[in-house]
Amino acid sequence: MAARASRRLFGDLLHRRLNSSRYGGYRHCSSVPDSSPKIPHFSKRGRLLTGATLGLVIGGGAYVSTVDEATFCGWLFSATKLVNPFFALLDAEVAHRLAVSAAAHGWVPKEKRPDAPILGLEVWGRKFSNPLGLAAGFDKNAEAVEGLLGLGFGFVEVGSVTPVPQEGNPKPRIFRLRQEGAIINRCGFNGEGIVAVAKRLGAQHGKRKLDETSSSSSSSSEETKHGGKAGPGILGVNLGKNKTSEDAAADYVQGVHTLSQYADYLVINVSSPNTPGLRMLQGRKQLKDLVKKVQAARDEMQWGEEGPPPLLIKIAPDLSKEDLEDIAAVALALRLDGLVTFSLSPFPVDYLGLAWEEGMVATYELHMIRGL
Repeated sequence: MAARASRRLFGDLLHRRLNSSRYGGYRHCSSVPDSSPKIPHFSKRGRLLTGATLGLVIGGGAYVSTVDEATFCGWLFSATKLVNPFFALLDAEVAHRLAVSAAAHGWVPKEKRPDAPILGLEVWGRKFSNPLGLAAGFDKNAEAVEGLLGLGFGFVEVGSVTPVPQEGNPKPRIFRLRQEGAIINRCGFNGEGIVAVAKRLGAQHGKRKLDETSSSSSSSSEETKHGGKAGPGILGVNLGKNKTSEDAAADYVQGVHTLSQYADYLVINVSSPNTPGLRMLQGRKQLKDLVKKVQAARDEMQWGEEGPPPLLIKIAPDLSKEDLEDIAAVALALRLDGLVTFSLSPFPVDYLGLAWEEGMVATYELHMIRGL
């Protein structure tokens, strides 16, 4: 009897435990509000719109993947025109800084369309894929060389670079002439100085050498390669003097010693009207003394098979006949490699014709290289 009573008591306790548990009592909790998330119900129109959007994205991606690089590149360059009105609303110098920053970070389209072979030329032993380049003054501190060359320029010239950093002239110093579609700048050689530029060009030069080493095995030895020390295009370095410097030649010599190893060509800038006394260096005696010192500094350095970088002089556009004759005489006597001028009109052949006949090279501020 005791055993039977015990079994009955144990059964009653077990029955009560099951009824009070979360498993047995779950059905009795229907009065508690349901806190589980509800799946939203999309309308038929919403589902159609979502499906159409996904279809366009997938179809557009599939179509773009079948388009050749040249066509796609053309689309990108055309699309950038939509941004131009935005830049026109900004302060001119702010717009300039944004453009340089965009090129430095690779936020500009890259030219994939090859240049026509007829545009290629060889000057100073350097192969240019095309004769059109970007003049000094845009990328003063060599921040965006790779991005700018990627736009399709045959060459890019950085600077003017001064030995010591300087602020330049007070702002505002860049002015838009909207009716003429032109810009006037009075920056005054503002820049970060030789050390900062040398660090950037040195890093870029090292990257270029690494890329050449890694791709040398896969490239054809018979393929004609255009480019120089900066990569696919030619790099020019424009040298200037500091505003407060009393020894102009020493500034240019320092620039040669520090930056010439990274340059495909060098430019001595004696043309800027924004640096006091700079244009005085264009006189026959002053220019001759300056060029001799710069050439000596370049030639005393050790160079490989390609030799030292060519040396050019950048002159002012508003020189008198006598000034042009003096410059032509110095250029011929010291065998300068070329001249740079602001002139967009034909070069003053009447005064510098001898230089042309001797096979010198002239570059314009529009920056078109001409091999003569």
